[in-house]
Amino acid sequence: MDLLERLAEKVNEIKELPIQCKIGFLTQKDSLCVYSLPGGRTIEQDWAGNKEREGLYEIGIRTNQQELADQTLWLIANHIDAIQSTHSLVSKDKSFLLETIELTGTPFVSEQDIEGCSTYLLNIKITYLQRSENQ
Repeated sequence: MDLLERLAEKVNEIKELPIQCKIGFLTQKDSLCVYSLPGGRTIEQDWAGNKEREGLYEIGIRTNQQELADQTLWLIANHIDAIQSTHSLVSKDKSFLLETIELTGTPFVSEQDIEGCSTYLLNIKITYLQRSENQ
């Protein structure tokens, strides 16, 4: 959970961000959320119980302001690129060590509901070392 919390925290560091990013799903108009996706996997595990893992995450925004949604996700996409170059996603409880964070595509519109709200998404892949609880 620390990884997801640190990712949301990093997104919220963006000064121009119009909506605060929360952990969870898009349930209301004008929401910005980060959540994990299925398909994560363990790449390798050592004898001490440390695991190299790959996780898939998504950042979504739901709003009726399409231009705002597009601009917001592009701000976040650029910020994710900066995190990769600086390795600045750091665990608070020492449960993970970032190896790579990368966009698996560009921001895209996913759907529009009957209320006129559009959902825009950005997909991210994070490779990290999950430290054993014994350490």
